[in-house]
Amino acid sequence: MCGRNDVGEQNGEGEAMEQIGRALHSLCQPLTTLQCRLEMAELLCTMEAYRESVKLGLAECGRLVEGVEAMREILRASRSAENDLRFGDRGAVRI
Repeated sequence: MCGRNDVGEQNGEGEAMEQIGRALHSLCQPLTTLQCRLEMAELLCTMEAYRESVKLGLAECGRLVEGVEAMREILRASRSAENDLRFGDRGAVRI
């Protein structure tokens, strides 16, 4: 029986790691866009270019925050599933 729980935990961890890997991959685009926009503003050296870069940069930062929140949720779900496997319904109290 112990081996069965270990396998279940490993499968859950593997799935969570795959989801986190996808979420990390999706963070690359907003980071690259943010970097590019800031570099463009630096090259153009106009107030309008800076304003536009800040505006778009803030939007990309919002996308980054969403990605990080998604990874946090994946970890929470993974830990919850791990605790469910470990403790079952043996009276564990959830807060």
